[in-house]
This record gives sequence, structure tokens and C-alpha cells, in this order.
Amino acid sequence: MPLVRRLGGTWVLRAKMEESQVRVGKRVWLPFLRARRYLQSRQALLDYSLTQFFHEAERYRS
Repeated sequence: MPLVRRLGGTWVLRAKMEESQVRVGKRVWLPFLRARRYLQSRQALLDYSLTQFFHEAERYRS
């Protein structure tokens, strides 16, 4: 996953996979919950790109 490899993030695993987190700097991201939310609606999927999400996370890398 780019958040871990390229931004130096770390996985924080949880019992439920969808609650697993990626920590980048002082920020925590919930990639599985975010993806599930955007996949629930076809229009939301078209409106939002994972590339945009990656660039947002990249800004918060410290």
C-alpha cells in the first residue's frame, strides 16, 4: 500500500480488518472504511479518486 511504502506509514491492525489503520506522521487513516464508504455508491466512486486520497495523505506526512 502506497501509504505505508512510499510515505513511511505503519499499519495498526485491528480485529476487524475494516477498522485497521495506517499511521502517517501524526495522522491516522482508515483506508478500508474509506474505500467501503466510497464503493457503496457508484456516483461517489466516480466523484472521488484514490489518487486524490493518496495526495491528501502525502501532505500530512511529517
